[in-house]
Amino acid sequence: MSNLHWSKYREQGFFLGIRFLFWLHHRLGPIAFKLAVYPVVLCYYLKNHSGRNSIKEYLQLFSRRYPNSGIEPNWKTGFRIFLNFANSAREKLEAWFVGIPDSQVNFPKRSGLHQLAASGQGGVIIGSHLGNLEVCRALGSMTKVRVNVLVHTKHAVKFNRMMKMLNPLSQIRLIQVTEVSPALAMQLSKAVEAGELIVIVGDRTPINSLGRTCEAEFLGRKAPFPQGPYILAALLKCPVYTLFCLRSFSGYDIYMEKLCDRVVMKRGDREGHIRSLIEEFSRRLERYCHIAPLQWYNFYPFWDQQK
Repeated sequence: MSNLHWSKYREQGFFLGIRFLFWLHHRLGPIAFKLAVYPVVLCYYLKNHSGRNSIKEYLQLFSRRYPNSGIEPNWKTGFRIFLNFANSAREKLEAWFVGIPDSQVNFPKRSGLHQLAASGQGGVIIGSHLGNLEVCRALGSMTKVRVNVLVHTKHAVKFNRMMKMLNPLSQIRLIQVTEVSPALAMQLSKAVEAGELIVIVGDRTPINSLGRTCEAEFLGRKAPFPQGPYILAALLKCPVYTLFCLRSFSGYDIYMEKLCDRVVMKRGDREGHIRSLIEEFSRRLERYCHIAPLQWYNFYPFWDQQK
């Protein structure tokens, strides 16, 4: 199996298919989307050899770790993950532009978010590609707090413009970033001081910061995790939370938990606290992965990555 860095994997074919499904959904409604999603996803599933192998590896490790889960590491289960991803893409569109009805959101610790917003204190939220993080980006509409999402896309400016055109009340702002520069750190520091939230994923290794990773056990095997989110939080001197949003039969279950009040980087052991936080993040990622194993959307060799 190829062990290229995740950013080297190209998924244009899949996203062209997703765009076609969006067009059907917009023009003909959800029924047309549901009818077309199977052949579109099946075509991509059959063509994407590396993606199939990566999901198979994930399923094998998961079933070995949790033998009583009923998860079989076969092509049918793999196809279901690809299908879930296509459906989650439609849900992302709804979360960005239409919003998710409050009745569909199960957020048991919502009071913690409101308390954070009322305190005027910002924070760093570390998410993942398990479940649907885009639905969690509706957090801004729950509290009227601006949410800054750090992404790798080169189209962040265009997307922000489109967001304002389609939803003038949106509290979401995308910030394109490949590494944390002094200018970006200053911009984000001002945002946190203003009580805003910074969202960044914790399961994608950095594109340009070679070596800025720590290994932690995930599903019984060591995997690389980025140090960047924690270094950023240390610079911003703010609390850190983890956030997972999983699809359920009734809607979406949001799990937001504090990871630490501050990230401490001690002289002589600058990575010590970061390593312990990454290990805790990995444990939480696995815990919620156990709840929704078919909502894992990392279609590359997660455990074996190179630049």
